[in-house]
Amino acid sequence: MTETEVSRTLAIAWGLAAAPQRGPKRELSLERIVDAAIEIADAEGLAAVTMQRVAKSFDFSTMALYRYVSTKDDLYQLMLDAAMSAELGPLDAVTWRDGCRALLQDLVLGYRTHPWALDIPLTPDIHMMPGQIRVADIGLGAMRAMPVDEHTKLAILILISSIARGHAAVEREVLAGAVMTDATRALIEEAVTASDFPNAAAFVRSGSYFGDHPNRVEQTGEKDIEAILGFTTEVMLAGLADMLEHAPTPETPPVTAAPPTPPEALVAADASLAAHVELRKATQQRLRELEREESALVKARDRAKELAKAHAKLAQR
Repeated sequence: MTETEVSRTLAIAWGLAAAPQRGPKRELSLERIVDAAIEIADAEGLAAVTMQRVAKSFDFSTMALYRYVSTKDDLYQLMLDAAMSAELGPLDAVTWRDGCRALLQDLVLGYRTHPWALDIPLTPDIHMMPGQIRVADIGLGAMRAMPVDEHTKLAILILISSIARGHAAVEREVLAGAVMTDATRALIEEAVTASDFPNAAAFVRSGSYFGDHPNRVEQTGEKDIEAILGFTTEVMLAGLADMLEHAPTPETPPVTAAPPTPPEALVAADASLAAHVELRKATQQRLRELEREESALVKARDRAKELAKAHAKLAQR
């Protein structure tokens, strides 16, 4: 693909790809295909989503789908874009803190609703697709009052998205359904010795490594997950607040003056011409003065030269 071309995935996402001229037109559309694929993934996982399976849900041939979507990878990217923006709505937030907190929670909710989204690798195109730009638009609205430049706001958006995806991955793969048996705990406590793990050993023996803490009541895995997400969110917000507190005050952009009216332009031109004429006259007067001074200096030099010659002749006698 050259620099003047748009990828096929983006062209499809933004409705720029040529619509199929043959095959089922009214029954199929890109939106219906993506929705059907998401429904299959939600029920059975991403591996169940094939072009053949999606086509079968419409009682069409696989070839009918290829008229809308070129490859399964393209379909995956379209599914990811649609699913991760579907859970978002306008953020009814008064402060940037509330807005960033709500955006992070909504993104995590998107991964919880569609856990298969974590199985789709991110590509450069995904950030240019309609759904993700909608996410950015909502996030930028939440940060409207933040006194930082656009580059910093983009970095904050990437931070929030990364935390959401990272937490969702840990939640799905590590926290959800995790079982700590007595035998597993005993094994770790015995294996993690102070000689091999000087910093972690005490942490393990106190129970903190396993999530124990004083006065802890019995918690479900779901409550633990929410506590971790809440802690992560507040640490992120505290870090952003500290950054804002110590950030240099942004420079006030220069105010562009309105163009002068024709009468104002004439007055300015007359004044500029008059000043130029006065400067020329003063320069000419000074030039004449310098010429007179130069002439006097030349005469003085010539007289001194003649006197020097006369003095030399007298000295020879």
